[in-house]
Amino acid sequence: MTKESLAINGGTPVRENRIGYGRQWIEEDDIEAVCRVLRSDSLTCGPNVTALEKALCDYTGAKYGVAVSNGTAALHCACIAAGLKPGDELITTPITFAASANCALYCGAKVVFADIDPENYNIDPKSIEAKITEKTRAVVAVDFTGQPVDTEAIREICDKHNLIFIEDAAHSIGSSRNGKMVGSIADITTFSFHPVKTITGGEGGAVMTNTQSSTKELFLPMPMASHVIPLSWRRSTMAPGIMSRFRSDITTGLRTSSLSSSFHSSGRLSASRPAGWKL
Repeated sequence: MTKESLAINGGTPVRENRIGYGRQWIEEDDIEAVCRVLRSDSLTCGPNVTALEKALCDYTGAKYGVAVSNGTAALHCACIAAGLKPGDELITTPITFAASANCALYCGAKVVFADIDPENYNIDPKSIEAKITEKTRAVVAVDFTGQPVDTEAIREICDKHNLIFIEDAAHSIGSSRNGKMVGSIADITTFSFHPVKTITGGEGGAVMTNTQSSTKELFLPMPMASHVIPLSWRRSTMAPGIMSRFRSDITTGLRTSSLSSSFHSSGRLSASRPAGWKL
């Protein structure tokens, strides 16, 4: 094949149909869930956001869950809840989407990259420990391609060095490790509901934790009279100029429907199950 024969240069494409960025799995019950919201009185600030948060807690076993605007916002919220500030360092993997590192930069912290395990492409716990300094405050460990990280080893390291363990589980909702569901293991876990993820609402994300103090850090009350601003709005602002709490009942209705049916259908999830990992 010559350079001139490439499709980008006017040659014949190797395939007729374009390979899309992603293809979501939407069924009739998902469509009906959205239609119910459209027929209701609440398109935003209604009951579906709270219903999604409860469904995520019930499914993962986490005590607390907060729906946010997307997976990037979830990671940003996690870093705020972890108390990350200028001068701190956060360790993560370079084999991931930019948000896994950018969340530290949003807080003024420095990103430190650890190496990966060549067997599964997840962050290597030994490399994490080698990168720790007196400025390290948190670790963002990414469940690459849905494979949970070595949570036991990372938990031990974080406890030893007094670090916050954040699990970027954008790929791994529905996965478990050694009998524990992703979402209930790390100090803070983040999910994404982008269309290329396991379940989707068009967009969206969530922050899961077992520590109530973490959820209190996520959203600060708006400094306005409660009788003027609805409670759901007063919970929406975590810092001046940052509005991350997700309030759309339309998309949360779709995500709740997808969550309730996704994991009862093997067709929605990969049949590939590496050692120590299961769906």
